[in-house]
Amino acid sequence: MKKIFVVGFLALSSIAAHAEYEQVTLTVFGMDCAPCAHAIHISMKGIQGVNLVDVDLNTGLVSIKLSPRNGATMRQFNEAVEKNGFTHKDSTVVVRGQLSGSAQAPFLEVTGTKDRYALIPPMGGKDISELLGKTVVVDGVLPQSGKGKVPDTLRYKSVTEAK
Repeated sequence: MKKIFVVGFLALSSIAAHAEYEQVTLTVFGMDCAPCAHAIHISMKGIQGVNLVDVDLNTGLVSIKLSPRNGATMRQFNEAVEKNGFTHKDSTVVVRGQLSGSAQAPFLEVTGTKDRYALIPPMGGKDISELLGKTVVVDGVLPQSGKGKVPDTLRYKSVTEAK
């Protein structure tokens, strides 16, 4: 019985420690026809861990929901846009990761990926230093990056401890 408890506890600990993108909303510039939207939809669905994709041709928004414990990266999402001949603008993300760095320079480490972002607080943002070293959920905006590049900053709206 004791072994089962220990194995169960370790399994739950590894789930809680895993980090990933939960939701990504990309603004895609140049997508102006149904075949274009379909191409983006198919490219995003081809990324392992993508659960649901909604492409809005009128607004240029591509909303992606991901399965738990995925290993998808922002580079994959950006490449899916670029390979279809479009440009990605700012992206809104909800992502789980480890908060590291210092109170003056916090970083989000998206484990399971090599994605790492310097966190930029909103005007009058709350102090998040008590969350350093913990797994957190960040809701924020990744600024537009150049073709083939991934931004290195994330302007966060909120940072909460993951449950």
